[in-house]
Amino acid sequence: MGKTMTNMRDLLPGGVVNTMHIFVTFLIVIGYFVLVLAFFSVILRVVFRVPREVVRKFQHIGFAASVFIFTERCDTWWQAVSVIVIFGVAIFFGLWLMEKSPLYKRFFVDRDASGGEMKKSGLLAMAVFALLFALFGGVLPRADNEIIVVAVMSWGVGDALAALFGRYLGKRKLNSWGIDPEKTWFGSVSMSLGVFVAVTIMLLVFAGEPWWAALVSAAIISIVSTTIEAYSKKGLDTLGIPLGVAFTLYGLRWFWILVLGG
Repeated sequence: MGKTMTNMRDLLPGGVVNTMHIFVTFLIVIGYFVLVLAFFSVILRVVFRVPREVVRKFQHIGFAASVFIFTERCDTWWQAVSVIVIFGVAIFFGLWLMEKSPLYKRFFVDRDASGGEMKKSGLLAMAVFALLFALFGGVLPRADNEIIVVAVMSWGVGDALAALFGRYLGKRKLNSWGIDPEKTWFGSVSMSLGVFVAVTIMLLVFAGEPWWAALVSAAIISIVSTTIEAYSKKGLDTLGIPLGVAFTLYGLRWFWILVLGG
């Protein structure tokens, strides 16, 4: 009774522990996507008759929010990248099989009539996740998971707001060279405001920045993300917004260090 029990993790080789941790994290990610992106999407679409584009953007935000699983579960950047790569392979083959079913078009929102759009966008998003964790979780000095969270959620929240408000309420188009002709002023303003609020909250809660620094950083990031979204075509905002926001926030972090010290 007086003996202290040994932690099972201490009895296993480091490689085994890491492999088990990666596998368990992968299962958690799978469970999250099945529950949020599949089950709830079917409920919204079939039971509540929610419009397809609204369901699509619900899936979009849910996909982005999965970044919290990687940041909370993975102790190192390479663990996160390992889980992301394994999950990316699972996404590819899982959607490839589901696309062959007649139920796919009924329950899932895919803009490509022949299928494949969800698969391509999902793989691109996973590639961006992996790149963010490799750069800001491992390679670059003074970088951390807060940058990754802000970058991914800016894309998730901002793009969803721009698409929904622009689609249903936007009337006036953004008429300028190089901008996607489908973009609207209302959609862009909605995205900018939404990103500003979301980033301010995340910087205050997760990064612990002073309120004035959070406001300045959020204002700059909202402009950067909205500009990238306006000029992005064919789904490239999935690549441009997270990377643009991440490097902007990383630059701002160094700016605050140089100006304020510390």
